Amino acid sequence: MEKSGVKELNHRFLILFFAVLACAILTFYFASKGETRVYTHLFYIPILLAGVWYRKKAIYIALFLSFFYIIVTYPWTHPSDVFARSTILVAVAYVLGFVSEKRAKGEEKLKETKYYLDDIIKSSADAIVVVDMEGIVRSWNKAAEDYMGYTADEVIGTSNKKFFADPEEAERIMEIALRAGELKNYRTTVLNKDKKPVHINMSAALLKDKNGAPVGTVRVSRDVTKEMELEKKIKEERDNLNLILESMADGVYIVSKDYKVEFMNKVLIDEFGDQVGGICYKMFHDREEPCPLCKNTEVMKEKTMRWEWHSRRKNKTYDLIETPLKNIDGTISKLTIFRDISKRKQMEEELKEAKERYMVIFEHALTALCVIEEDKKVSLVNKEFETLSGYSREEIEGKKWTEFIAEEDLERVNKYHDERKKGGAPACCVFKFVSRNGEIKHVNTCIEPILDAKRCIASLLDITELKMKEDDLRETCEKLAELDKMKRDFLNVAYHEMRSPLAPIVGYASLLERFKLTDRGRKYIHNIEKCARQLEKMINRMLELARIDSRKVELILEEFSIPGVVWEVVKSLEPEAKKKKQKISIVIPEIEIQADKLKTVAIFTNLISNAIKYTLEKGIINVMIEDRGEDIRVCVTDTGIGIPEEHLPMIFERFYMVDTSLTRKSGSLGLGLSIVKEYVKLHGGRVWATSELEKGSKFFFTMPKRQK
Repeated sequence: MEKSGVKELNHRFLILFFAVLACAILTFYFASKGETRVYTHLFYIPILLAGVWYRKKAIYIALFLSFFYIIVTYPWTHPSDVFARSTILVAVAYVLGFVSEKRAKGEEKLKETKYYLDDIIKSSADAIVVVDMEGIVRSWNKAAEDYMGYTADEVIGTSNKKFFADPEEAERIMEIALRAGELKNYRTTVLNKDKKPVHINMSAALLKDKNGAPVGTVRVSRDVTKEMELEKKIKEERDNLNLILESMADGVYIVSKDYKVEFMNKVLIDEFGDQVGGICYKMFHDREEPCPLCKNTEVMKEKTMRWEWHSRRKNKTYDLIETPLKNIDGTISKLTIFRDISKRKQMEEELKEAKERYMVIFEHALTALCVIEEDKKVSLVNKEFETLSGYSREEIEGKKWTEFIAEEDLERVNKYHDERKKGGAPACCVFKFVSRNGEIKHVNTCIEPILDAKRCIASLLDITELKMKEDDLRETCEKLAELDKMKRDFLNVAYHEMRSPLAPIVGYASLLERFKLTDRGRKYIHNIEKCARQLEKMINRMLELARIDSRKVELILEEFSIPGVVWEVVKSLEPEAKKKKQKISIVIPEIEIQADKLKTVAIFTNLISNAIKYTLEKGIINVMIEDRGEDIRVCVTDTGIGIPEEHLPMIFERFYMVDTSLTRKSGSLGLGLSIVKEYVKLHGGRVWATSELEKGSKFFFTMPKRQK
């Protein structure tokens, strides 16, 4: 692109140069003939070219031609004519350059606006498609590619009919857009590239040219398949709810915002008759307007209300629980549960009779109990509370229970007590309890409101001894955590220090190989270098695990081809496999993933090199990768010695090695598989293995194709 642009500029310059040169030659020629007027019109040719190509710089061409014209023709022409023509040339060049400059700026602004709109369309989360009046697709953005599966190159220039489950839908959409000028929230079904149905919600607007004639439609749509499935599920849940409500022992009805009865269960129908479709205040109260006590307004504000209602018609009192119920279309109805509480007084009498029995239980409970009144005074305690506090029953009753709370916990416990009475706090609260002799005891307190919530009962369990043990355990854990950090820091420093001497060892060994040595000496030097590099590899693995432990490892994400990575790894390990006459087989589809390429290479390198290491001569190693849509599944299979079943759960743990002759021979530290596990885990995947002795092993891992 840059070369063609430079070439075009050179062509323009040459054309302009020769045009100016031609004008200069004409000036000399006609001046020699005594003619000074007619040919000057030709000067406008280079001025026009310069104005179009170089905008305001055209004035320099005009000045040059004017100056040249004045010098050549001045002796034979009247000065006023010469300067008049020169002035006109300069003025024309200035006006032409100014107009060209303004037009160029307008074109640049238009181009920027186009790029901006293109960026918006490309980055939109909604599919944006432009279809002309013939039904041909003219634009197809990334979001459309995502849920339809077609790329823009596959779609642009083709008819949009092929995307609809019903091809006639394309014409209906165009007819609506032509008739109304737009289309909003239109639901239809399209077929993706795999011919699977996709439910979409579409809005469309008519595109017109500058004369107002329609030229096509722009359509904005999104995949609502999951939303429709959810709506279906909500409907099923609503049907299930109706079934549940029908089977309830309490009366239940549902009423809309405008007081229309939408549902009544059998219990309520038996009580008041079938009034579905009627107005609730007419049904229950024989009124022509809503009841003043009605909670419909509050419930429609998504509040749950509980209150009592007395029916004069039935001479019964009901406990009503009224709660908002969301419908599929987003509206709210009121669900009311009627419970007959006419026998409450009778139950209260029975409760009074049972109070004496409950007092026996209260008195002999194994935890300290006290009844707290609305003003926070203690009105009743049991024997355990006397023991806990050190006060007698007579001394306690009348005291505020806050007098037993340590100063530093007072505000917190008061807040807990107030919120608990309203039902807005957890059941239990731990605080420091102050006994009569000033001894501090840790207690776990549970407060429960009684009946009208003006009073409550508190249960206090002495956990002082448990708290002391908890503090000791916490201190021990903190010391262990500190020791673990010291261990990690020490190992990290140790690994770095161990690696420092290796560089000169490898370097000097490489230098010694350049000298004349005996074959035995070269063999020794080669062994020194080989062992040093092996040690460096082990230390690097330990350093990597140390970085993982300290959470200093981060993923550097990039897009790359999985087959390319696997072939790269296999190529690097091929010499090692050839030494053992092993065959490596690869079955991989073309897959692009987003991951850390270096760590992915390390995962494959560890698994394939392990397979080579633990497979005998002439063995076979298979690498198979399966594209599962959201992720990939990798399997590295070998025909090696296998792993005993009892060792499989531990092989991915650090420093764990199955005791075999090959393991001892390889000098491995058992870190490779643990690094594989950590890298796969960092990518959000998982790793596992299966094996059969003397037949070989299979190592599996999964990895998401896109990182969230």
